[in-house]
Amino acid sequence: MFDVEKRFNERHAYPYVFLSEQPFTAAFKRIVRKATNASVHFGLIDQHQWQYPQWIDQDRAKSAIQMWADSNGATVAAATGWRHMVRFWAASVALHPLLRSFRYMWRLEPGSHYTCDIVYDPLRLMHDRQISYAFAVSFEAMPDTVPTLWPSALEFIHDSLCEFLTNFELVDLDFMRSDAYQQLFDFLDRRGGIYYERWTDASIRSLAVTMLLGSDKVH
Repeated sequence: MFDVEKRFNERHAYPYVFLSEQPFTAAFKRIVRKATNASVHFGLIDQHQWQYPQWIDQDRAKSAIQMWADSNGATVAAATGWRHMVRFWAASVALHPLLRSFRYMWRLEPGSHYTCDIVYDPLRLMHDRQISYAFAVSFEAMPDTVPTLWPSALEFIHDSLCEFLTNFELVDLDFMRSDAYQQLFDFLDRRGGIYYERWTDASIRSLAVTMLLGSDKVH
């Protein structure tokens, strides 16, 4: 946030929205508000969005998560919370009450640094060019983390394993709120791959962008 302020936002004063499944402390709010002259909003994520959906076989999910935790040196609790976070970022974030009045979202990754001045307004560029999705980094997905994601959607997308890293995404929230996006997410969500495999918000968002947007809508 300090970098974003120095390199960009102190000239634009775009508001910040902080969301968490746990209440923010008064000290954290005070530090954040001192770091910017822009408006800052703090919100809670509904508990039902941070738990297993009812259609998930929890024993199967916990077994899969245990295997992932063991191979990555993580605790099961941390790994489970990460799955809930991924599911929230994949779709529900766009529907959060604090974001309803916003058209665009620029996701900021904790611990990241911006070392150069951002001399143009990427949010204005998206609006002016009617771009729905923008990314900074793409990478080749690990096939063993999403073995049934692509077949679950459409056969023609099977060979595309490129993912957009959502940690630094800029996205038109109306795209994520659209019936087409939400229906695709609901379809994939009920397949359970977030918990049974290792589908991420990046893999789901990349699939949605590939399937639902033309190349002129991506930057």
